[in-house]
Amino acid sequence: MRERVLSLPNVISFMRIAAVPAIAWLIQQRLWETACWLFLAAAVSDGLDGFLARWLNQMTQLGAALDTVADKALGIVTLVMLTLEAAIPLWVALAILLRDSVIVLGALSYRGLAGHIEIHPTWLGKTHMFAEFALLALVLGGLAGVLDMAAWLTPLFAGVFAIAVASGVQYVWIWGAKARRERLLGR
Repeated sequence: MRERVLSLPNVISFMRIAAVPAIAWLIQQRLWETACWLFLAAAVSDGLDGFLARWLNQMTQLGAALDTVADKALGIVTLVMLTLEAAIPLWVALAILLRDSVIVLGALSYRGLAGHIEIHPTWLGKTHMFAEFALLALVLGGLAGVLDMAAWLTPLFAGVFAIAVASGVQYVWIWGAKARRERLLGR
């Protein structure tokens, strides 16, 4: 059966991907309030497309891939742009980027070893994504003057850093155990 490309959930994911360069440009132009609201709309659409895909029974491999690409593009581009604007410390950005790189490289290595891959996000991985998007939204909200974040930034940065490190270690542990099992089974 052929997957439907232009289902409502997929269109929402395409729109989220299209919002990424606009958010980057808005941050570069320091149009903080508009960047904040567009980022929030894109972040909320992440939950919306998944909900609609399940509710409308329109879950597809394309939709899952689009959702992942949209999430990563939105998170990474916004993170890098805010780091370049000195709104997020480099050590926080590097922890998040290193975590994502380790996960992607680990998944690719596992696929090379086992010939297949099934990725299931962990609760800590989902917590990390929520914390990362919350951090980005709160920083943008602070820059826009919508929120007073001055007293909360350092604990927020430390919390997201800790979650990124813990989540990265968890994925290394899980994929390492899977790779050892595959090697023992001779696959």
